[in-house]
Amino acid sequence: MGVPVGIQAAKFVFAVFISTFCSLCLAADKVAGLDKLLLLSGFTKQIEELPGVVKSGFEEGAQKGAPIPEDELKRILESVDKTILPSVIMNEARSSLSESLTEKDIEALLVWYESDLGKKITAAEEKASTGEAYQELMVNAQQLMLDTKRIEVATRIDQLVGATDMAMEMQATTGIAVYSAIMTMMAPGQDINLDAYKAQMEAMKPQMRQSIEQLVAVSFVYTYQGIDDASLAKYEEFLSKPETKKFNSSAIKGLNKGFAEVVGRWSGDLASILKGEANM
Repeated sequence: MGVPVGIQAAKFVFAVFISTFCSLCLAADKVAGLDKLLLLSGFTKQIEELPGVVKSGFEEGAQKGAPIPEDELKRILESVDKTILPSVIMNEARSSLSESLTEKDIEALLVWYESDLGKKITAAEEKASTGEAYQELMVNAQQLMLDTKRIEVATRIDQLVGATDMAMEMQATTGIAVYSAIMTMMAPGQDINLDAYKAQMEAMKPQMRQSIEQLVAVSFVYTYQGIDDASLAKYEEFLSKPETKKFNSSAIKGLNKGFAEVVGRWSGDLASILKGEANM
């Protein structure tokens, strides 16, 4: 005797429900694992420090370039806190990683980040990601450059994680934002033609890349100065693994997308500040 149609339908609906529920549970487990990975890897902490790093870099640039009135500089730095929101960048990074990493990838990565060496290296990276650390790095840059052995290690790590490429893109994004803000202040209501600016930046690209490569190398020497050579060799092995490369490239992709979004907002705020100063 066959099973009544009503019961068959009920069994089908129940099976679909269980399947969907299990899928949601797996998705929730993946999200929890991803959040744990972002936290233990130091990515969350470093993104939280990004506004401070942007402000430190802007202050350094202001000191080397044309003087900016103190009140105007204060408003510009305050606008960084208002517009360069770590939460926006984190959302984009999380979305990018969720698409590329499998649960198996996340589990493998967590094994490293939960290890004693993984924790030690992450702590060093987090400590070096603050605005204060950036200022100390710049003061000691020349001395750090003399450690040629560590510079070689730093260069290899840069190639593995793509730090120079990321810095180049972030600098380009920031440069366009500042240029757009200045042009908006000078010619409000008019379309901004970025062609000439981009052509100039393209011509300067080789020189800029060389400078950034040097800065990245020095920053890595500074970051890992308390880590012994054998431990750094193990770190290089970890960075060479497929899941680690996938993690780094996807995180950077999301970071760059989120950074472009918040810097776009900062550009609008910056234009208003500069326009107000020009009208005073």
